[in-house]
Amino acid sequence: MASKESDRVVIAGGGPTGLIAALSLARQDIPVLLLESQDSPKDHRRATTFHPPTLEYLDELGMVDAVLNDGRITPVWQFRDRHEGVVAEFDLSALKDETKFPYRVQCEQMELNRALHATLADFPNVDVRFSHEVLGAEQDADGVTVRADTPDGEQTFAGRYVFGADGARSSIRRSLGVRLGGFTYDEKVVQYGTTFDVSEAMPDIAGVAYISDPDEWCVILHLPEYWRVTFSSREGEPDDVAVSDDVAEARMKAFFGKGGATVELHRNIWTIHQRVAEDFRKGRIIIGGDAAHINSPMGGMGMNSGVHDAVNFADKMGQIWRGEGEEDLLDRYTRQRRHMALEDVRQQTIRNTKFIAEKDPAERRKSQDEMRAVAANADKSFKFMMGSSMIAGLRAANVLE
Repeated sequence: MASKESDRVVIAGGGPTGLIAALSLARQDIPVLLLESQDSPKDHRRATTFHPPTLEYLDELGMVDAVLNDGRITPVWQFRDRHEGVVAEFDLSALKDETKFPYRVQCEQMELNRALHATLADFPNVDVRFSHEVLGAEQDADGVTVRADTPDGEQTFAGRYVFGADGARSSIRRSLGVRLGGFTYDEKVVQYGTTFDVSEAMPDIAGVAYISDPDEWCVILHLPEYWRVTFSSREGEPDDVAVSDDVAEARMKAFFGKGGATVELHRNIWTIHQRVAEDFRKGRIIIGGDAAHINSPMGGMGMNSGVHDAVNFADKMGQIWRGEGEEDLLDRYTRQRRHMALEDVRQQTIRNTKFIAEKDPAERRKSQDEMRAVAANADKSFKFMMGSSMIAGLRAANVLE
C-alpha cells in the first residue's frame, strides 16, 4: 500500500456528496480516485432544493453559477392548509445580513452533477471511473483496499483513506459494521413532475409550499421548467398503480380542482426514512451523505447535508494530508456531522412531516396556530428561518470540538 498509486483518497459514489468531496480534495492537490457504479452521469430527478449554506460552499468551490444559472431563486416559502390556504409565509430576504444567498434555489441535482463532472475532468489528480460498483473496503495501519465490480471483473484499489458516499445501501458503511439507527415511516411519498401551472389553481402559492391535510397532504416545488408535486402514498395501493397515468392525473385534478393537470414528466415513489449511522468513521474509512444519514425529504435537507459532509471531510483531510493535524480530526468530523444529522436535520424534517401529515384535528390546529405566531413575530420568524435554512444548525455544529 506504500506505492505512489495508493497515495490518494478513494471515494465511493459519484453523487453530489462524492463529487463535492472529490473537487474539494483536488483543489488542495490531494489525488482522488472516484468509483461510480453507473456507466455515465445520469439524469436522476432527485433533490432540488439548495439552501443558503450550500450555495456558500458552492461559491467557494467556484460552482455556484451551475445552480444559479439553471435554477429558480426562491426567497419566499409557505406552510399552507389545503382548504384554508396560507398558514405562514417566510421571506428569506430577512437573512441578507447573515448570508450572501438569502434564498433557496430550486434546481435539479443532476445539473450540479453535470457541472461537477465537467470541472473534475480538468484536474489531472482526479481519476473518475464509471461502471465500478464498490463492494467493500478493508484497512490496515498504512492504508485501505477497496473492492469493486468493474467491466474487467472484480478488482481492488489501494488508497490512504476511503470516503464512502455510496448511498443508503452503502457497501462502505457495511464494511464499517455500523448500524443505521432510526425508523421508517409507514407511508411512502409519490412524486409527480408536471408542466401544469399550479399557480392557476392557487394564485397565491409560493415557489415552495408544504400543504397540510389529514387525508391528502402535499408538497409543491416550482422549478424553472415545471412543478414538482409530492403526495403521500395511499394505504394498500401498489407502487405501480400510484405512478400510473390514470391515478396520477386523477389525484392532480382532485387536488387542484382543474382539468388538464397531466403528469407528463416524471413519476417516482419512495420510502421515507429517518436514520443516522451509529458512527461515521473507523480508522481510515469514513462515510457521508446518504451512506451516513437518510431523512424525510420535507425541508429539502438531505442532499444539502451531504454536501456539507463532503466539505467538512475534505477540509479535515486536507489538514491531515499536509501534516497540519492528526487523524483524530476525523473523529471531530463525526461529532460535528452526526450532531447535525441528529439534532438539526432529523428534528426539523420530523417537524415538517408532522405539520403536513397530522390527522388529529386538535393537534393540527395547535401546530398551525403556533406556526402563525412564529410568522407574525419578526424575532421568532428570523430565528425560525435561520434554522430551516440550515444556517444556525451548521454554525453550531461546526464549532463542536
